[in-house]
Parts: sequence; structure tokens; C-alpha cells
Amino acid sequence: MNVIGGGPAGLYLSILMKRADPRHEVRLVERNHPDATFGWGVVFSEGSLDELEHADPASHRAITEAWASWNPVDVRYRGGLTRIRGNAFSGVGRRQLLNILQARAREVGVEMAFEQEAADLAEHLDADLVVGADGANSMVRRALAEQLRPALDEAPSRYCWFGADMAFGVFTYIFKETEWGLFQAHCYPYNEARSTMVLLLSEATWRAAGLDIASEEESRRLCERVFAAELGGHHLLSNRSLWINFPWVSCEMWHAGNVVLLGDAVHTAHWSIGSGTKLALEDAISLARALGRHSGRAAAIAEYELDRQPVVERIQEASRVSCDYFQSVQRYFSFEPAQFAYQLMTRTPRITHTNLAARDPDFVREVDAWFHRQATGQSVFAAPAPALAPIRLRSVTLPNRLLFREGPADLGAGLVISPFHAVSPAGRISPDTPVTIEPPAPGSLVCLRLGHAGRRGSTRARAAGVDGPLPGAEGWPLVSASAIPYEPWSRVPAELDENGMEDVAGDFATAAGAAAAAGHRVLLLDFAHGFLLASFISPLSNRRQDRHGGGLERRLRFPVRVLAGVRAAWPAGLPLLVAYAAADHARGGLPAAEAIAAARMLAGAGADGLLVLTGQAVAEARPEYGRLYGAAHSDRVRNEAGVLTIACGQITQLDEVNTLLAAGRADLCVLDRVPRPSPG
Repeated sequence: MNVIGGGPAGLYLSILMKRADPRHEVRLVERNHPDATFGWGVVFSEGSLDELEHADPASHRAITEAWASWNPVDVRYRGGLTRIRGNAFSGVGRRQLLNILQARAREVGVEMAFEQEAADLAEHLDADLVVGADGANSMVRRALAEQLRPALDEAPSRYCWFGADMAFGVFTYIFKETEWGLFQAHCYPYNEARSTMVLLLSEATWRAAGLDIASEEESRRLCERVFAAELGGHHLLSNRSLWINFPWVSCEMWHAGNVVLLGDAVHTAHWSIGSGTKLALEDAISLARALGRHSGRAAAIAEYELDRQPVVERIQEASRVSCDYFQSVQRYFSFEPAQFAYQLMTRTPRITHTNLAARDPDFVREVDAWFHRQATGQSVFAAPAPALAPIRLRSVTLPNRLLFREGPADLGAGLVISPFHAVSPAGRISPDTPVTIEPPAPGSLVCLRLGHAGRRGSTRARAAGVDGPLPGAEGWPLVSASAIPYEPWSRVPAELDENGMEDVAGDFATAAGAAAAAGHRVLLLDFAHGFLLASFISPLSNRRQDRHGGGLERRLRFPVRVLAGVRAAWPAGLPLLVAYAAADHARGGLPAAEAIAAARMLAGAGADGLLVLTGQAVAEARPEYGRLYGAAHSDRVRNEAGVLTIACGQITQLDEVNTLLAAGRADLCVLDRVPRPSPG
């Protein structure tokens, strides 16, 4: 077996293969000197090396004897410090880790060649198995790009690895606002006298500080001044500490012929979740185990890929979420310190309210009490979870933050969203769409959903299939922003003219007045789902050349007019909500900046809150309907547009609701209930 690359992945696989059978010929080639390493310490979370203990107890023992461990996490923000306990981590110097693995490799008989450049893959193909473990800039991956089909990208932010000649007491996040912009530092000790400090800057801040033209030493001195208070007279250390963009690497295939890749050569995970080295070592364990189980190389590699690819994809997705959080962290700088720290800790779905409470119950109790105080003005020691906190919308107080869609009003939700009601017969989705507004059940809080189906109207009942057009004379004429059918088989709508707009706006206002007269107290206008008002907002469905087409302000002219008219017809003391799509999930769709601007405009026209949805502007939209898929959009709209939001999209547990609310990602949540069979 030839191993190209002498980092943790290549070394550990070599150790495991020789340990499994000393007769294996294992040759490892590394371009650098055995003592050369770039970066400082490597961090592991609690339990992340458990598999190493079983795979090779000797190296596991040496690593754990060398590392520094700590439990709390400190968040330094706005001049204060918040400590969250129960987050066990350990750090070890990267050079020390490599030296431990090198010593173990020599002990078991691995043949290692250092300071030998592997420039041509063909020179190494004489082995039964060739392993590419040569890092994110992998020569092996480049040589086999046609077969592996890699996807390469870069994060827009800049980061740099520094060391510090001091040991931070615990893992510490530092957020420093400077004259150039925000400087972030992620700091952790890796022995009794040294720490790693990874600094993260936006591209704009990096350039404003002159770091784009600074030498390595000039960069070190400037950053040392920025964090002088935290360093306490100590110094930043540099070792090829260069500012780079994080490289995202993923591959459709992890092997080609007798060549297989592992570690950063085939996948990368953002350093902010500290999983890169862990993933590399676990790749090595999986591949060694598969090779030991199968006599045939193809079967072993197939097992390795089936075992590791799903795990890595989940970690990569979590690391992208984490990276996005730190790149956009300034949107949360209005948060109080406790909520800011909570938001940071729960930035990926891997840590929830319940999980964090198990780690540090006192911290979560304080967050719950703070949330309750914000909602009620009352200070208590122990408060209900955030989902159970009331919220006041104009004159209406909801008893909790849960919304159900189209369900019974007696299941405990603060608000139940009614089925779609058309503002006119021409605005129905199908013949069974209600138009008449009935009074709500006594004592219930029902949010009446009003809309006009537009080009998605005149269809069969949903039970017969979505968007199936009614046959012949059973249908009715459709209108939309532009004369574009929703599906290829849909009826072609007419472009809504000025007279039609006048009629539709009047229908919405009349329906709102009827809803108030019937006793409804909360109204939701549906400007989403590809319906009529949504067709004006999305550039994919609005191709008009008049004053209602073109830029965002022109495309929103008619929806804003409808909203303002409803606000005037709807009682001033009652809340008015709007459902809108913050992303189209299709090429050429609504840009993120326009989604935020649209939210501000809708709020300015009278919306008290937005139900943030995504997709369905066009039939070819391809949203990723995964867990909590809509939460990130609610978060962005709430904290960039400054609008009350309702999160929606695969939120299935109260724990998830509590997490989203306490983290300030939403003000209310639609809980997707999983139907259970009735007893008996």
C-alpha cells in the first residue's frame, strides 16, 4: 500500500494496516520534514476519540496523555463574559500529534519517506492500493478529478491561524469591534503554555485593516494590538500565518481504480466545529476495518464509502451552518449577552435547548428567565420554556408561541392557521376552496388565511393531485403578474391589468372587513406559494414591462397596495400577518438582499409579522426540505430586516421550537405535527 501524505489521516491508516497484519507493505510519502507543521493546536470534543481507543490503544494513550482538557466555554462579547459549562474539549499541539503518530508508525514498521514531493500520481500506482491523504490541496484529487468529480468552493471570509505564548483557561470566543470592523478570535489551549488563536474577518474588514497588503509580521503585530487586553501582555505567534479563504471540498466518488482518498483530500469541514482531524482519523479507521473484512479491494472500498459518506455529509452541512453563522454574526449584535451566547452555542442543529440544558442547566434556566421577562415584564427564578411564553400582537395576546396549520383549535396551540380562503370565486385554488367567511369557534384563536390563487387556481381538489387543471368548462379564467402558466399543463393566465388590480385589491379589503365582522381577531394574507401576490414579487414569474415589473420596488407596488388596503379595512387594534417567500430556490429567483428589503417594505405597509416561507414561486423550484429547512430564512429576515417572524418548515419537536425562540431566530413557530393513530 502506498500512502501519499503524512498528516494524521495517512499516518493513522498506515499504523492500523501494519498493526492488523505486519506482513502488509506500507510505504508513506510526505513532502515536508517530519517536524514541520503549520498551525498550532488540534481540538477534540468529548468522546470524539473513543474509536481511537479501540483501534489502537497505544497511540490513543499517548495522545490523551499529551493533551490539555477543559470544560467551560467563554464568550467575550460587548465587554462582558458569559460562561457555559458542560462542553468538554481537549487540545493537543499539531506537531506533537504528528510526532506521536510518526513514532507509532515506526514502531509497527511503516516505511516513511519525508521531504519527498509526490508530484506525479503515476509514480505511485505500483501498489495494490494507493491512498490519497495529501490534504485539501490534494495532488491525487486533481489527478483523478474526472473520475472523482470534486466540488470546490471557498468561504468569502478570511481566516488566519496564530498561536499565543499563553494558555487560555478554557475555549474562548472573542468578538472585538474595531475601527475597521469586527475581529473574531477562536482560542483554545493545547498545552500548559500555548494556545491556538484562529482569527476570522470579513473580506471588507480584512481590506480596511490593510491586511491584504501587510506582511506576515505586520499582520501579527496588528492583531496582537487588537487582542492586547485578552493576551494580557503575552504575544501572538506566527508560523506561516497567512490569511486565506476556507476551501470547501467534496467529491461524488472517493475512489478511482486502486486509488482511494480520505481526510481533507476528499472532504473538508469548517474549522469552527473542530472536526477536521477527527473526521480524518475516523476515515482511516473505517477504511482499515473494511480492508480487514474483505479480501477484495472493490468490496472493501464500497463498504468504506457507504460507511463514511453519510456521516461526512452531515458534518459538512453542520460546518457550513457554523461557518455561515460566524460570517453573519454581526446581525446578532443587538442581542443581550446571554441570548448572544445561547445563539452561538446552538448555531447548528446538533445542539438544542434540551441538550444545552443537560450541559449547563443554570445557564439555560437564566436564558429561560430572561426570555420570560422580555415577554411578560415579570422576573422569576424558574420560568417556563420559551415556547410557552405569551406574546402580544397589538391588542391580542397569544398564550404561547406555537402555531398549527389547519387543525383543531383545542390542541393547545397559541394560534391555529385556517385553511386557505379565497377573496373571490375567481381566486379559488379549486372548487372546494371556501370563499364565505364563517365566525370562529367561541373561545378559539384562529388566524384566518386569505388569498388569491392566481395562476395556481382552477385546479382539481388536492386529493386528486397538486396543480391538476380542471377539465374544460369546469374551470375559470386565471390571472397572474405575467401570462406564464405555473406548470406546462396548467391553464395560461392573463396578465392582470389595472382594472383587475383595482378589483382584486377591493376583494381583499372587503374580505378583511367581513372577517372582522365575523369575529376573527388575527388575519394572515397569503403572498406566498406562487399565488397571485407572490407572482408579482418573484422575478421568475413577473416579466412585466410596466410600472409593476422590473426592480423590487416596482414588483412590490401591487402587493403593498393590497396590504395597505387591508390594513385600512382591518381594525387597528387587531394583528395582520403576511406569508411571503424569502427564497425561490430556482436560478434567477429572489436574491437574499431583495428578500430582506421586501420584508421591510411589507412591514412598513402594515404587516405586524411575517410567516417566512420558501419555494413554490415556480414549479421547477427545488427547496431542500430537510429538518428545520425554513429556520435560517426566518433568522435572517428577523435579524436583518428587524421584523417579527414566524418560522416554518420541518419543525417537529417542542425542543426545536424552544431552541429557535431562545436563540432569536423566530418569534413564533409553526409546529409540524406528526399524526398518530387513534387509540383502539
